[in-house]
Amino acid sequence: MQWVDSGAKWDNDSGGGEKMSAFIGTHRHTLDDKGRVSVPAQFRRQLTAEDLYLNVGMEGCLVLYPSDKWQEVQEKLLSLPRTKKNRFVVRNFAQNLKAVSVDSQGRITISTDLAEKAGIKGDVLFLGKFDTMELWQPEKYEAYISDSEFSCEEIVEGLDIPL
Repeated sequence: MQWVDSGAKWDNDSGGGEKMSAFIGTHRHTLDDKGRVSVPAQFRRQLTAEDLYLNVGMEGCLVLYPSDKWQEVQEKLLSLPRTKKNRFVVRNFAQNLKAVSVDSQGRITISTDLAEKAGIKGDVLFLGKFDTMELWQPEKYEAYISDSEFSCEEIVEGLDIPL
């Protein structure tokens, strides 16, 4: 497997002509008065469809899913055994999920309720997470990183990933 820097994205070139796009890096954009924010151009170039799904994420962020990734998550949620805890998780994901589209100026609209849940007003930090994008209130993300009980180095040492 060889990783190739293509300028706009990293491609996984496994030698068989198969390439996988990845959302990487951080980008800061401003939320306007109507709740619209520009999706970073680097991320927009990788989207294969206009439909995206926005939901509440973990640690106080929002997650923006390309439609194929959301389909994968949805299938896993629907395949869970129907226990009380699993029904709670499925309901939580379903009630917060919003279908969004990129408009002609490259923007999505963040609903007021989702923006409030993530504490987003003013600036929005887009964080590429390879197959999804997280949207953070920038200061909240900085506090999350600096206050973390974890050290990336300690975690990676226990993983079988050649870094």
